[in-house]
Amino acid sequence: MSRFKRIFGLDGVDLMIHFGVTFFLMILAESATRNEVGIAFVGAASLVLLGVRRQLALKRMPAETTGEVALERLADLDARLNEVDMLHIRVQELEERLDFAERLLAQARAEPVRLEAPR
Repeated sequence: MSRFKRIFGLDGVDLMIHFGVTFFLMILAESATRNEVGIAFVGAASLVLLGVRRQLALKRMPAETTGEVALERLADLDARLNEVDMLHIRVQELEERLDFAERLLAQARAEPVRLEAPR
């Protein structure tokens, strides 16, 4: 987004159209009233309308983030990714232990324990 649009809320083309329409309305007001009051009224009304348009356009714009906020979000995502990696490693270790325990239990069932007679 251009700096111009962040300040005015409107791009250059919209502003040129607004000022062009204002200029022609000033010419019409001067020819209809034959005094400067009509021109002043059109100019004031145009500035008020431009202010309203600017406020509406700025409200519709997405909120911008600064570079610092983006860096904080990246650092947070990086920390979370490291945490997920650590959890993944831990789950792998637990899976290996479970497999080992299952093998031991399977061996124990396959080889019956023989009790020796007391002597």
